[in-house]
Amino acid sequence: MKHTLLVVDDEEDLREMLRDALQRRGFDVVTAGNGLEALAALEGIEHLCAVLLDLIMPEMNGWEFFDALRARAGYESVPVIVTTSATSRAPTNVTRVLQKPLSLDRVVAEVQGLCDVQPAP
Repeated sequence: MKHTLLVVDDEEDLREMLRDALQRRGFDVVTAGNGLEALAALEGIEHLCAVLLDLIMPEMNGWEFFDALRARAGYESVPVIVTTSATSRAPTNVTRVLQKPLSLDRVVAEVQGLCDVQPAP
């Protein structure tokens, strides 16, 4: 089964950098620029392994998306890694909180651990 990650961040360069790094490690990656785009993207994801979520975004922020995700049947226990410079403002019941600026190696290691995937050679 292919593991799919959802990367939600309004910073396009960061989204693309994360997508590229994670795809090189064998993940399918879907990206969204805000929470509304992310909610729409959920419909097309067969096996959501984890969400990488920024908090401060336009239209629908990370807190609102997190609440909406948890309210959807079947998504209550999907791992959510918050990526933010405001770590003290992250929801208390997320899986992990990673401080921006991000270390790509740390992000990849966290995702591989959560999704139980062996590192690519």
